[in-house]
Amino acid sequence: MRIGFAIGLSLVLALLETPAHARPSDAAQVRQSFARFVAALGAREADAGLRLLSVASLPEWQRDRELALHGTRAEVAAQSAGRRLVVMALRHHAPKFLRRDGSPRELVGYALGAGMADRDSLAAIELGDVAVQGERAGGQLFASGLPSGFRADFVREDGAWKLDLGATLEAAGRVVTRAAKAADSSEDSVIAGLLMLSSGERPTSRIWEPMAKEGAADAAQ
Repeated sequence: MRIGFAIGLSLVLALLETPAHARPSDAAQVRQSFARFVAALGAREADAGLRLLSVASLPEWQRDRELALHGTRAEVAAQSAGRRLVVMALRHHAPKFLRRDGSPRELVGYALGAGMADRDSLAAIELGDVAVQGERAGGQLFASGLPSGFRADFVREDGAWKLDLGATLEAAGRVVTRAAKAADSSEDSVIAGLLMLSSGERPTSRIWEPMAKEGAADAAQ
């Protein structure tokens, strides 16, 4: 799964303006946390990756997984654009680790340990200028030196900056909405285009079908 979709994926077109009162060290700490998270992804070190994710990221991943496995078309269609993006991406890529059950922490650990992005893709990802606003921060993601249009969002917990999946997906949803309006298209069409761009394969109707239903059909054969 491409990094644009493993972490949430996700993300706005413009950088925030850094407030004057932000501590100079905050941006450096956010950048360091991002680098460590990317390194953990590449090394498939689940424990290290988990330490760099916000508390809210774990139940967010659990919700997204449940929707990918069991959500009906109507349930998925009712989600925000960012959550629809990750659910459809999971169905499109259909990672085997998604079917493993467990606690929210275990579910995220399975994903990190399975390798959600290849090392070459991760090596090309950089975090641009970091904007800090109180206990939250974010920065645009660059791929091979070029702005991707997406961003990563962070929250400070217990004095440490951690990647926040929920906020990152909300930002990704705003990118999808803006792109749809600019192209006079639907958000789902934009999402389908992103999936094809990330995988090289055109999405099929499976992105609207619960993965659990598909697995049950395979088991019956």
